Amino acid sequence: MEIKLRQSWINTFLRCPEQARQERLGLVKQKETSDLLRGNAVHYAIEQAGLEQLHSQTTVGLDVLWDMVDEYLSAHSVLVEVWRQPYETVVDVCRANIKVWHDEVWPQLTPSAVERTFTKEIGTRDGVTLTLTGTADWEDESGELWDWKNPSRFYEPWEKKRWDIQSHAYCWALDADKFNLAVFANGQYQHIPIERTQEHIDAFIEMCWSIVPLMTANIEPWPMNWQGWHCSCLGWLLDVPAGHGSHISADDAPVTLLYVPLGHDKQDDDPGASL
Repeated sequence: MEIKLRQSWINTFLRCPEQARQERLGLVKQKETSDLLRGNAVHYAIEQAGLEQLHSQTTVGLDVLWDMVDEYLSAHSVLVEVWRQPYETVVDVCRANIKVWHDEVWPQLTPSAVERTFTKEIGTRDGVTLTLTGTADWEDESGELWDWKNPSRFYEPWEKKRWDIQSHAYCWALDADKFNLAVFANGQYQHIPIERTQEHIDAFIEMCWSIVPLMTANIEPWPMNWQGWHCSCLGWLLDVPAGHGSHISADDAPVTLLYVPLGHDKQDDDPGASL
C-alpha cells in the first residue's frame, strides 16, 4: 500500500484530524475568498517574474508586475464567494505587497527553480510505503528555499521557527538547510529565516509515520480538536467572525468549507490517493 502526503494536508491533520479525513475523501469543499485571491495574485506575479528571470535572464519592471497582479485579480475575482475586504482594497494591498517584493526581496535572489514540484519516498514500514509530495515556491542558486506568504498581519517568528511543518518537509525533500518565509502584509515585509537540522528532520519523519495507523484503520470519525476556532467542525462549517484568527495567513488558514455529515462519505477505494 502506498500513502502520499502533502505538507499542507499534514498541517490540516495537526489542526483537526477529522477535517483532514473529510478533505481526503472530498467531503469538504473549499470556498474561494478574497484572502485567497490576494495571496494567489501576488504569488502569480512573483512566479511569472521568476520564470522570466530563470529562462531569459531578464528582470521585469514594477509596472509589469502591477499589470500581472491587476490582470489576475480581474480574471479571478468573479470566482470569489466570500469577500472579507472590498475589491479595491484587495487591489491596493496586492500592489503594495508586490512592490515590497520587487524592492526588498528580489534584488538578493537568483532562482535555480520556480514552483518546483517533488515526490519523495519517506520509506516502507509494515507493508506501507509513505511518500511526501509538494511544491516549493522558489529555490535559489544559494541553495536556500523561499516561500511567499500574504497574511493580514505578521507572524510570530518563534512559532514558525519552532513548529512550522512546511520548512521541515521542504528542507528534507529538497536537501536544503535553510527555509525562508517572506511575509507580505499590507505593504510591509517580514523575513523569517528557518534552519532545520537532522534532528528536526528525524522528528518530522516520525511524525509522518505516526499518522499512518489512523489512515489505515478504516474508522470514522477521526479525532476532533476543539481547542480553537479553526479546529472544530463548527470552525470549518461556518464563516469565521471578523477578527477571529486574523493573524493566520491566507495560505495557512482553514478557509470557509462546505461540510458533509458523517455517514455520507464518498467511497475512496484508493488508500494511496494524494492528500
